[in-house]
Amino acid sequence: MAHEIELTVDSTVVHDDGEDMRHSGFRLVVLSGELRGREMDVTQEIVHLGKSRQCDIVLPDESVSRVHAEIRRQGDAYRVLDQQSTNGVFIGGVRVTDGFLKPGDVLALGKVQIRFMPRDARVELLPSTAENFGPVRGRSLAMRKIFGVLERVAGADATILLEGETGTGKDLLARAIHDASPRKDAPFVVVDCGGAAAAALEVELFGSETDGRKGAFELAHNGTLLLDDIGELPLDLQPKLTRALENRKVRRGGGSDEQEVDVRVLATANRGLQHQVAAGEFREDLYFLIAVVSIQIPAVRDRRDDIPMLIELFSRRLPPGMWRAPGPEAMARLVAYDWPGNVRELRNVVERSAYLSPDGVIDLITAGTLPRTGRDQPVVFDPTLTFREQKERAVELFEETYLNWLLQRSEGNISRAAREADMDRKYLHKLLRRYGIDAKQFTAAALGSRANSDTGGDAGA
Repeated sequence: MAHEIELTVDSTVVHDDGEDMRHSGFRLVVLSGELRGREMDVTQEIVHLGKSRQCDIVLPDESVSRVHAEIRRQGDAYRVLDQQSTNGVFIGGVRVTDGFLKPGDVLALGKVQIRFMPRDARVELLPSTAENFGPVRGRSLAMRKIFGVLERVAGADATILLEGETGTGKDLLARAIHDASPRKDAPFVVVDCGGAAAAALEVELFGSETDGRKGAFELAHNGTLLLDDIGELPLDLQPKLTRALENRKVRRGGGSDEQEVDVRVLATANRGLQHQVAAGEFREDLYFLIAVVSIQIPAVRDRRDDIPMLIELFSRRLPPGMWRAPGPEAMARLVAYDWPGNVRELRNVVERSAYLSPDGVIDLITAGTLPRTGRDQPVVFDPTLTFREQKERAVELFEETYLNWLLQRSEGNISRAAREADMDRKYLHKLLRRYGIDAKQFTAAALGSRANSDTGGDAGA
């Protein structure tokens, strides 16, 4: 049995937000820049950070001002104050001039990112300095954490579980792990665990002695086997897969001889396997075998700062002259949109816009994702709301309108709606609950329309 490797996607292990740090001070861990990896324990009441050698903590970076920020203890808490810096102070990506820090916060001074944490917290793994792992791109902290983990484990034979919504790039990451491993010149075999009936899937995995067919384990010998969408694996096949992973031996269907296989196993799942284990839908022993290293791939809506970079990346793949960068208003709409189909939907929107837009500008309206507002229907704004609140209201209006349209098209069939929208079923259910939309009413409406048609009635009446 493979030895378990204890790694987390988070770069640190932090305590509860309300932890009292009065007696032990705090620790700063530099996540980027020249001092990346440096840890500094702080016990003073007031600490100055900046480029000047006279600061308590010196950060030699051009984006950092001479005296950039001050951290001071205030009662049971720690407070950060911007000292009129050129490039600002950010907590969790939000610019502040005066704010309170809690354990685990990422403090950014210019381009230098620093983790604020208790002195006794233990750093497990730093985010990668790279903005890609193979073909997968991302400069957000969430993605660079994942890249940091994969850089550490790709070269080992550890079994890795990649979890995330449809369209987040799990299959691309799996291929990139294989390409970064010593097995890169050996086969990379993919089995879709939800794409066939149990009997056919068993033959695909283990082969058949009757017709001499090799299964995926044999075909992937010395290479990598990807078990795609493993959460859909039928329950009656799970014991046989568990034995194969434990013993690294397989027996073809209808045969009696076992054959040893040398295979590195990766797996993907669209929904949380731990919840499936708790519900009795997935074997616990199999879960622990495949989740030696478990990585959660964030949805695009949870890494919005990557959206402009991804738009440019996909646009550059188009023929020259096929696109122009979106303006500030269009980019704001693109960043605000929730992207239920994730990176796959974003790529499709970029390509559709390039072909359909008369001037090649990437835009959600041209791509048919957001409804167009005609000149005779001007957008009405509420002067009492902030920009953020106005934007949230517009997004909510789109989501509710789109969901009703989608369910009408699919006649209330959730599975079909999720497929058409390239959306994770779990996320679709969540959106329907948020807006109080009952899919059954669309099923009833479709049945009523058919009955009307059958009796010669006017379905549009």
